[in-house]
Amino acid sequence: MVVWGRGLLQSDDDYQIADELSAMFGRELLYPGKEHDKEGTIKMMNDGLLSQKFEKILSADFKPPLSHQKRERFVIILGLLAMELGARIEDRHMMALRVLRPMLPTIEQQVQLVTALDEYKNDGTPWQSGSKGLFDREDARKLGKTQFDLGDEFWFGGLGNSADEAPPSTMLSKVCFSCGEKGDNLLRCSRCKMACYCNATCQRIDWPIHKRACEARDSVRVCPVPDVKLLRAAGLILQPASSEQEDAEQLDSNQSDSSQSDSNGESE
Repeated sequence: MVVWGRGLLQSDDDYQIADELSAMFGRELLYPGKEHDKEGTIKMMNDGLLSQKFEKILSADFKPPLSHQKRERFVIILGLLAMELGARIEDRHMMALRVLRPMLPTIEQQVQLVTALDEYKNDGTPWQSGSKGLFDREDARKLGKTQFDLGDEFWFGGLGNSADEAPPSTMLSKVCFSCGEKGDNLLRCSRCKMACYCNATCQRIDWPIHKRACEARDSVRVCPVPDVKLLRAAGLILQPASSEQEDAEQLDSNQSDSSQSDSNGESE
C-alpha cells in the first residue's frame, strides 16, 4: 500500500475506500467536478442519502469489501468527504465520528479529525483538507520549502479549515482532546506538541488513548499563511457571504448614483 503522508486521505487504502463509497452513492466523492454534478450530489446527500449510508456503515451487518479494511475507517472517510462537499451531517453522526478518534493511528490524523468536527460549520460551507494529495505531495517534495509551504505532506498548518476562512498556521489542537472544550489557555502535550488539554486531569483521563499515537517532536509544526486578501484573490478560500452582499449593495449604489448623475446632466 502506498502511503505519502501521516494525515487523513494520504494512502492508497483511503483512496480505495473513497472509491468504494463513491460506488455506494453512484457519484464521485473524492474529486467531484462539474462533470460529476457536484451540486446534485450534495442535494442527494442532504435529502437523506448521507444519513442512510452512515447508518448502513455503522450497522453491525456492514462488511468492508476487503478483509484488511475497517468499518470505522469507512465512517471517518465518509464524514470527511461529506464535509469537503459541504453536505449536512446529522448530530448523531458527528458524535459517532468523535467517538472514533482513538481508531486513527497517527496524532496528525487525530488532530485533523478533532479540528474538522469542531470547526465544520455544517451550513453548506465546504471543509478544506489540510492533507495534500499524492501529486501535490510529490510536487512539494521536488520544489522544497517555500515561503508558504514547508515542502511536506500538509497544506499550511495541516489541520484543515472552513473554506471561507484562512487556514491555521500551526498544527496544534484548538480543543481539549479529552472533554472537547475550547480555550485560550489549553495545555499542550509536551511530547507530541499537537494534542491539547484543559488541565492535567483531562490529560490523565485521555492518556490511555493518546499514548498509542503520541510521538516525540522537537517543536510545534508552524507554516506561514498568506494574508486573507491574497488567499481570496487566489481562490484558495471563499469570499464571505457578508462581503459578497456588501459588494452587491455597493455596486447597486454606484449604478444608482451613475443613473442619477446621467439624469441630472452631471459628469465627474
